[in-house]
Amino acid sequence: MSRDLSPLIGSVERSYPLDCLSDTHDYHQLLVGLGGRVDVEVEGRGAAMGPGSVCLIPAAATHHYLGLDADNRCRVLDLPVGEAVDTLFERIRFLRLAPEEAAGLDDERLLARLGGAPAWRGPRLNMASLTRRVQADPATPWSLARLAEASRLSERQLRRSLTEITGLTPWQWLTRQRLALAERLLMTSDASLTEIALACGFADGAQFSRHFRRWRGQPPSAFRRVR
Repeated sequence: MSRDLSPLIGSVERSYPLDCLSDTHDYHQLLVGLGGRVDVEVEGRGAAMGPGSVCLIPAAATHHYLGLDADNRCRVLDLPVGEAVDTLFERIRFLRLAPEEAAGLDDERLLARLGGAPAWRGPRLNMASLTRRVQADPATPWSLARLAEASRLSERQLRRSLTEITGLTPWQWLTRQRLALAERLLMTSDASLTEIALACGFADGAQFSRHFRRWRGQPPSAFRRVR
């Protein structure tokens, strides 16, 4: 294989947090799902990736990662820009391999296999994009209709896709996003519980405390004391 296709350091295994991360770099990147699920968005195109799914991220393309399962595992291969590899990464692509191929092929054979790999057809919902929208403005009164509009899906499609990906209803998922943000604020700010509740989209401190207790098994005041 041409040296242009040689990895920068060889593939490594990574897992991604349940918060959305963004990145842009001057080399190509190959992301392969090994376990759990990770949502990847590249220049507005996204897919929920499970074992065997592949994403080709061209150099300089802004992309976002969002772990959908805490135990997600991905194989990541960084490749320098060069004539041969540029052909493989000439556009953003989501592909599908058998899980055993994704995990078992060495780096060179994995790259050679991608030329004949079929396109990945996953849920239409772009989770990374929707999560970033909600996390940027959690206090918005996010109705099902508004969430669907932000997702560019019908309400029915959103409900079906969100449940397929997360196992949660849209309302459960939205509450989980608000609670995760509130938890971070409890750990990093001195704002009052009521201020945090309102900033995260809860009606008042009492509603926030009820949801937080169900989620973490203790009230937010107790959680804050042991941070």
